[in-house]
Amino acid sequence: MKKKLTPIITLGILGAFFLLIYGVNVYQKNKLTKGAFTTYATVELLKENQRKGKSGKIDIVYFYFIHNDSVFHKLKQIPVRSISKQKIKLNETFKIKVAKLDYGVFEIEFTERIDTTINNDEYKTQIYNTFIHRNIIE
Repeated sequence: MKKKLTPIITLGILGAFFLLIYGVNVYQKNKLTKGAFTTYATVELLKENQRKGKSGKIDIVYFYFIHNDSVFHKLKQIPVRSISKQKIKLNETFKIKVAKLDYGVFEIEFTERIDTTINNDEYKTQIYNTFIHRNIIE
């Protein structure tokens, strides 16, 4: 009897895990559709072909946007080689949609370039994700 329950329990756990991931994605999409503002993000650092876990690779784009006289530094993980395919360069500015209630939920389009650069040196308040993130940027 134990041998028959093990696959059922494993499938149940995997199903619950995928439902949880799906639920988080839907929750974040709802935050963006119900209350979001549009602003502009400027790329401040690019890291291509970075390790993700033990077997994967990923590209990381560090950027910042300004809202309410504060500079918010964020990062976006994109598939490997996307930086070179989309020809993303330092100090380029892109359109970004950010949830009002959670600035960690955003949607950035690397195809919609803006011809302006936003200087973040004028602002006193600089908000980073973590202390490590701040050290990487500075």
